[in-house]
Amino acid sequence: MPTDPSAPPGDRALFPPFDGPGGFDRIRADLGAFLPAIRAVCERHGLTTSGLSAFERGTNVVVSNDAGQIIKLFPPFLRHQFEAERLALARFHGKVPVATPEILREAELDGWPYLVLSRLPGRTLEEVWPALSGAERVEALARIGEIMRAAHALPTGGLESIDLGWDAFVERQIAGCEGRHRRMGLPEHLVSQIPAYLASARPLLPTSVVPVLLTGEYTPENLLVTPTGGAWRLTGMIDFADACLGPPEVDLLGPCLFLAAGSADLLRAFLGACGYRITDLSPALGRKLMALALLHRYSNLRYQLRIEGWESQVSSLSELEQRIWPFSAR
Repeated sequence: MPTDPSAPPGDRALFPPFDGPGGFDRIRADLGAFLPAIRAVCERHGLTTSGLSAFERGTNVVVSNDAGQIIKLFPPFLRHQFEAERLALARFHGKVPVATPEILREAELDGWPYLVLSRLPGRTLEEVWPALSGAERVEALARIGEIMRAAHALPTGGLESIDLGWDAFVERQIAGCEGRHRRMGLPEHLVSQIPAYLASARPLLPTSVVPVLLTGEYTPENLLVTPTGGAWRLTGMIDFADACLGPPEVDLLGPCLFLAAGSADLLRAFLGACGYRITDLSPALGRKLMALALLHRYSNLRYQLRIEGWESQVSSLSELEQRIWPFSAR
């Protein structure tokens, strides 16, 4: 999506030209490309430009400075993510048992909405997970469950603009599910089973739900940990651009796929902290969660499922379901 050629030269120079979302993604982490815009935001709000550094990962342009501030620029075609993030952050901040960024400024520059946020201390759980002990992993999953349970109890009034519209959403996802997973590289023998598998799971899917606030981001890249008492403790949560309203089960997927990854002990710690009883850990729950994992709007099991070699270990979606959620074994 090129910049507007009719814009005044000064404004036109603030943002680099790019062709569509793919072109934007290729330059998103290039600090030099967005430096004029970042400097304009800093000048507007009296922020320091010392120590500017762009984050490599993510969907939007995210830059930090030496004053502990984050500047997050959203391209016009991702304005919906700006709306989701600002609404979710305002609802979460100070209301859940974990630190979340504070919105310091929100405005727009040449058609690009942006947020200035406080930067949270810590390292990502992704970075430290391989070195965590078994006990630390159990504690981390239990803590995520506690945070999630508090988040799902938050009021949702005023957040209607980010409601998924669950029943219609499910129909669209079912219609496009086989094609999506073929594009994402899921093994063909599993892709071909998707229609029958979803048909078997259809009666288990949530319907006419009373929605809760979902972050979509209980993943190790967006959870921050700090050393406390000789161990790593989960202390922060970032990136709410994918926040939406929907059924609570959707938020279970990130921790189950990225972190528990087929461990019965980690699943019990996590789901127990979410409020599930041992008797709830049933084949029906495993089938429901597997179906929701297939239908998720960003589903990409080859990236999200952290079970080494799983693609060569299963011959069916039912086997994959039981591998991820071992309590679903029949």
